[in-house]
Amino acid sequence: MPLPAVLQDSLDPLVRHWRYGERSLTQKILQAARKRFWYTSEKRVYVYPVDEIGRLPRPRLLHRDHMEDLDYYERTSESQLPPEAYREVARHRREQGEHFYSLVEGGRLLHYGWMMPHHDREEDAKLGQVFFAPAASAALRDFFTHPLARGRGLYFKALCQLLHEVPATGARQAFIYVYADNGPSRHIIEKVGFHYVGSMVKEARLHSHRRYAVPARAGSDFITALL
Repeated sequence: MPLPAVLQDSLDPLVRHWRYGERSLTQKILQAARKRFWYTSEKRVYVYPVDEIGRLPRPRLLHRDHMEDLDYYERTSESQLPPEAYREVARHRREQGEHFYSLVEGGRLLHYGWMMPHHDREEDAKLGQVFFAPAASAALRDFFTHPLARGRGLYFKALCQLLHEVPATGARQAFIYVYADNGPSRHIIEKVGFHYVGSMVKEARLHSHRRYAVPARAGSDFITALL
């Protein structure tokens, strides 16, 4: 027996909601399973030769080694550490000779990043690989822009500013690393003019895993190893 029109009208939105929720839950389960059992993870390696840095803009936006700026650090992304944990990591990095660059406005840490003046390797436990940088290398890493400050070009300006400070370290080139699926960061890195030199890759296909490296050009000096 068909339901009365008034009752049917009241049930239709609920049915649509249930069906949509079912599909959404199924999609989320499938996506989670794929990320764990069927995926390709790639970390791209880029380099910037010191003799090309002079052509870049020279912004002076960030403070260097103002560790007190970390008082304004807040966790706005799941990729970030909690405040106290990050401050502890930052203290350790400074003790190891790394330099911290930061921008605070209105009581917020809007942007930060790091420079390693002496860099010889990039280890990635997730990929189970290590890349060996050539002698006299520096590295830029761990940049983050607060969501309220995005769209202002802070990452581009920060990379330019830090690159201009690399020659003073005695390095002949600066490396930077980014996961291939991080499209926005890749875009800025390539816009600045970093040269892609190769990738470390891990493939998972159910219970099978494969780890390998791919140089940008056959025969190039792209040295990696498995961890």
